[in-house]
Amino acid sequence: MSGTRSFFAVLRRLRPYPSLWLDVAFFLNIAILSGPRLAYSQEAQSSAPPTSLHGTVINRVTREPIAHALVFSTDNRLAGFTDDQGRFEFQLPRSESTPKIPGGGRAFYSGSVQLDARKPGFIESLIAGPMVSDDMTIRLTPESLIVGRVNLPSSNQFDRITVEVYGLHVRDGRRFWTPVPGVSTRSNGEFRVANLMAGSYKIFTEELLDRDPITFVPGGRLFGYPPVYYPASRDFASASAITLEAGKTVQVELTPVLQPYYRVKIALTNIEPGSGVNVSVALDGHQGPGYSLGDNGESSIEGMLPNGTYTVEAQVNGQTGSGSVNITVKDAPLTHASMAITPGGSIPVNIRDELSEKGRQATGSISYGNFSREAKADVSLQPADEFDWTGFATLRPPRKPNDNDLVLGNVRPGHYWLQVNPYFGYVASAVAGSVDLLRQPLVVGPGGASPSIDIVLRNDFAAIEGTVEGLPAKSSTAQGDPSGRPIAMTASAQVYCVPLPDSPGRFATIPSSSDGFFHLLQLAPGVYRVLAFDRRQNELEYRNAEAMSIYDDKGPVVRLGSGQTEQVRVNLISTKD
Repeated sequence: MSGTRSFFAVLRRLRPYPSLWLDVAFFLNIAILSGPRLAYSQEAQSSAPPTSLHGTVINRVTREPIAHALVFSTDNRLAGFTDDQGRFEFQLPRSESTPKIPGGGRAFYSGSVQLDARKPGFIESLIAGPMVSDDMTIRLTPESLIVGRVNLPSSNQFDRITVEVYGLHVRDGRRFWTPVPGVSTRSNGEFRVANLMAGSYKIFTEELLDRDPITFVPGGRLFGYPPVYYPASRDFASASAITLEAGKTVQVELTPVLQPYYRVKIALTNIEPGSGVNVSVALDGHQGPGYSLGDNGESSIEGMLPNGTYTVEAQVNGQTGSGSVNITVKDAPLTHASMAITPGGSIPVNIRDELSEKGRQATGSISYGNFSREAKADVSLQPADEFDWTGFATLRPPRKPNDNDLVLGNVRPGHYWLQVNPYFGYVASAVAGSVDLLRQPLVVGPGGASPSIDIVLRNDFAAIEGTVEGLPAKSSTAQGDPSGRPIAMTASAQVYCVPLPDSPGRFATIPSSSDGFFHLLQLAPGVYRVLAFDRRQNELEYRNAEAMSIYDDKGPVVRLGSGQTEQVRVNLISTKD
């Protein structure tokens, strides 16, 4: 496998873990092509360049060295195992043709090196740090595990049932659930879900039709095992979340109960033959995975369900239409239900700018194919459902020259959060009728019915500048060190400006310098709490006032008026490494 292919394979495995995306890429720049990329001491610049690359692989939780871990560059030029002390070393070939380093010396290796470390029992990810030239520490996070057993009757003990797991993550300051690859039980019912990051998870069994040849009667009643959610719940919403710590194992047991299953068929109307349909099934109206029906390719939804009341939703591929229907299955097949597919609605968007003349001069246009429109903001709707990744609505392209009409097209019924990314200025307000869309979701009724969205942009920005206190002392190279090694780059803090509840402010974040200085420009006026962490907090629920209450005494509160700049000092918040 090539280095490029192995790199992207690792990233694909990280898709369920958004909290890693901003931490996984570790680039070791050891060639200077257009200027210095490494921090060199004055003594090091005139010394012979290093000829080796070495470091240590450690357990991120216990900080113990990891022996016999594979360390390699993703381009497959370097590879080797750590010794009993977790150390590794690579000899680097010199390159006389590489550009000179300002101040003397030559780069010893052309290009850049991206290192990966791997060992069974640890999360397979690109996590390394700190960035320190030719000597580094790569931290591997021990995997967490959920192990257990699914108890089926002895007559079905050889049936294999699929166990599904969902992890809790944060997107745009709000929590959502995303699936982790499921596993099948062994013949004895045992299962093992590995390679999990620390966090919160929910676990449940998939539906399984009974295949016991003793009880099966052709043409007779069918039985099956509905989903059972840990510890013993009927739906995803009422299930308990499992909290996993790094390197820990949690054991669970699930006991599905055999129930009669009945055929369900729902005819779809107002749909073109052959249109693909995505189907979701919610027990008692509670959204979540578990129960399922499918598109039979003949303008109908079909499958089997046990007794219960369900909300069945269908979305035509390409978001050209959607529909929903409530059904009740009670001791008999349900084959005469129908669902009307209605086209998605169109919601007009009106953007009014209250910009200074300087802001107006920065405006322009954006091209969409053969046409263009005035550049003001990118507007979209994000489903408020914790599971829905398919119902995003975006501005339709212009349909004629200078078409500045903004319309969100193909919007299906549901609840949405408004997303506005201005090309200039900030969003001072966004409303639909009497609903403040900066704090409340937009409710779209049948057929996409909704008031128009009115957005106001301003550019009377405020600013915060300050210093993070408590950063680790800066590393340095000893005077006269004959090795001439580059000095270590001190890790910076990540500063967050979190608007307080009911404040008109907008969330912002920026890294500090290695000296702890930061300057947040172009902030919307409002009231903020300023927090500084020793690493990025990609799971920060900054829109959840209850979740953020734990930081009430961790950072100063700043009130910003139009055009105002405030000075602050912020204490560093250390997180568990």
